[in-house]
Amino acid sequence: MRKIAVTALVLIGLSSAGQAADGLILSFSQSFTDNLFQTAFPEKDAVSHLAFSYDKAFTPFSFFTEGQAAFLRNNPYAGSYIQDAGFDYLHPVNAKTAFYASARLGGTLYRSDFADFNHVHVAAMAALKSYRTSQSILNLNATFNYRNYRDSLFDHLSGIVHFSLDRYFDTRTTLKGEARWGYKYFLHPFINDTGGVSTSAGSGQGPGPGSGRMGWRSGFFSPRINGPGQGIQILSLSGLAAQGLGDFVGIRVMAFRQWTLSGENPFVSIEEFYMVENPSHDAFSWNGAGISGLATVEAPWQMQLKIGYTGSEKRFPGIEAMDMEGASLGPMRRDRRTQWDIRLEKSFSAVAVFINFSHIRNVSNDLLFDWKGRYLSAGIDWTLGRGGTK
Repeated sequence: MRKIAVTALVLIGLSSAGQAADGLILSFSQSFTDNLFQTAFPEKDAVSHLAFSYDKAFTPFSFFTEGQAAFLRNNPYAGSYIQDAGFDYLHPVNAKTAFYASARLGGTLYRSDFADFNHVHVAAMAALKSYRTSQSILNLNATFNYRNYRDSLFDHLSGIVHFSLDRYFDTRTTLKGEARWGYKYFLHPFINDTGGVSTSAGSGQGPGPGSGRMGWRSGFFSPRINGPGQGIQILSLSGLAAQGLGDFVGIRVMAFRQWTLSGENPFVSIEEFYMVENPSHDAFSWNGAGISGLATVEAPWQMQLKIGYTGSEKRFPGIEAMDMEGASLGPMRRDRRTQWDIRLEKSFSAVAVFINFSHIRNVSNDLLFDWKGRYLSAGIDWTLGRGGTK
């Protein structure tokens, strides 16, 4: 509680700068879950987040920075702090087209449970947005990331090129198509016959995750010895349809499909954690398909109610399904997931509040990752200065 109070005082102190800022957002959220580590061994915890986002314009450039601290009640050594800062640039090419570019430098610090995930990163982005007609928008962007981890096993480069086309109709219908290509390269994920790269991540002592442990099995992120798969190449396609129904209801349906064009995850096994970003389990680690839907209702007292569903089936190339002791079961790991979300939001002139509940069921042929979990969170965003959220 002392650390939360100190961080809160720092964020409150930033509010004095907000009056001269183009945009300053102070945020606090509180979450509760019954499955923090998202495995067959559920563990309850409460997670507090304190965050800020600040940007200042120096036309045509602007400076931005954002930070977020996380505190856990039952697993304090899984706490973290994330800090980013950078510059962006916006240039109108003509009346219908604009070019945007940004560069950022940042880092993430975890406490002891996830210390091997500590890293610094450099990122760059370029984007072009063009109104082809009064009812269609073309977007093209490319991003590049480099991450250097405390455990060099996870060091990687990645790049993604994204294309989308939006089409609007007088019937209050929106159609959107997207395509994305990406490549991720692990710089040195392998061990050789004479030595090894060790990582405390997933050291697997004891009967389950939590309390200073991250997994049941040992060596979760152990790399293969001289194995294939340093690079992973993906391609994904998605389509979205949205429709307004009267003045108070809107619905949206989206379907996606992702392919692994080449390569595979170089690790023996991977985990997914609630709240903790994991370099071995991300958008590059799977292929598969899914569908999602969202209904938005303008509720009384100018509140907004959102009800969402997502279903997906994902396969993890290079990752074999295992039993509880870590022995291979033979087939590739495959997860089928369903997720329900309900969210209530209310915005005032400078303050926005929300409460959100999620229920997730993950069915996997890897027994450790056959799990279900519930997540309840509530939060507040306080906007100062003349701008909005970055």
